[in-house]
Amino acid sequence: MRRKSSIILTALMMACSVTACQGASISSGRSVFENVDTTADDAPETPASTETESEMSSEELEELEQELYNTYITINNFMLGRLDSSLERYFNYVDIEQMEFTLLDEDDDYFDCYSLSEYDIEDVENAYEMASSKKDKSELDEAYLKLYPSLSSVIETLNDIEVYTDMKSYLDDDYQRAQEYHTALMDSLVEYIDTGDAFMAELDIVAKEHQEIAYAQMQEQGFEVFYAMNMVIDIANEIESELYEQDVWDENILDMDLEKIQPLYDEFVSYVDDLLAYNEDEEKLAAEGISKYGWWDSFIRDLKDTKVSLTEVLQKVKDGEELSQFDIGSNFAGDCSLSSFDVGLSALIRDYNNMINVG
Repeated sequence: MRRKSSIILTALMMACSVTACQGASISSGRSVFENVDTTADDAPETPASTETESEMSSEELEELEQELYNTYITINNFMLGRLDSSLERYFNYVDIEQMEFTLLDEDDDYFDCYSLSEYDIEDVENAYEMASSKKDKSELDEAYLKLYPSLSSVIETLNDIEVYTDMKSYLDDDYQRAQEYHTALMDSLVEYIDTGDAFMAELDIVAKEHQEIAYAQMQEQGFEVFYAMNMVIDIANEIESELYEQDVWDENILDMDLEKIQPLYDEFVSYVDDLLAYNEDEEKLAAEGISKYGWWDSFIRDLKDTKVSLTEVLQKVKDGEELSQFDIGSNFAGDCSLSSFDVGLSALIRDYNNMINVG
């Protein structure tokens, strides 16, 4: 379980006016730096883009940095979302502890994984091109460039597996390519785990810097609803991070240190209450460019479910009750489990990102 990040902060504030907030979004994905040949076997040389950068104004350079940062955030969410789900799906059927392809259930010949979309792949490629083309690379840029080879390999292999299993080709070749794909995946994961953690650690540092600036701007310019939305997501992230540090999840909720979780929960609930109050104030929502319906409505619905999941789990802890097997096995929105809380947090991030990307 890793900290999730949402596409928020400075991207929003760059367009921060009452009429612009609703249209604030991440970049289109087009790289303004010169393209890099990513098909070569050897690592590509950084293209001569310094003249282009030197001709740009400070505002243009800042916008490019923001575009790359937003793409990093998108990739982070993709890694923690669809990519992680695809890996989890695969290892639901295949033994992760074996370098040789081995089905966990010898009596079941089925296995698969989830496909990864061309849009996610485009983000990964665009970020690589932009970071490679920069004259002065940050530590975050360097971390991503180290991650890129293994990330690309994991994506490619999972998509190969998805096609292979969807066509039931493993029945045609008696799992021959299954072994090849499994070896490639396991080899890539060794590097991906280490470089992925390093990238996320660097991104977390930069994100916190952006947060401080953006939150101050939101408050100064009266964007109280957006501020509350960001805070409720951020505190939910802090709760998950604290649970991770405590090594607590659905199977051992009674190991939870409530003295550390309760203050975060109380703060989380305070912002939930604020947002529910804003939900009744269409004039306030409209002033910040928010439609009462669409993604805002989805955000409020998912917010209620997320709060319910966490509230019920904490009550179990206070009562000294473990989660039932039914609770552990059911992790839909609003269910009594930390997994459901995690599902709710992911939904909140999705709702927010979709909301600010509505043109």
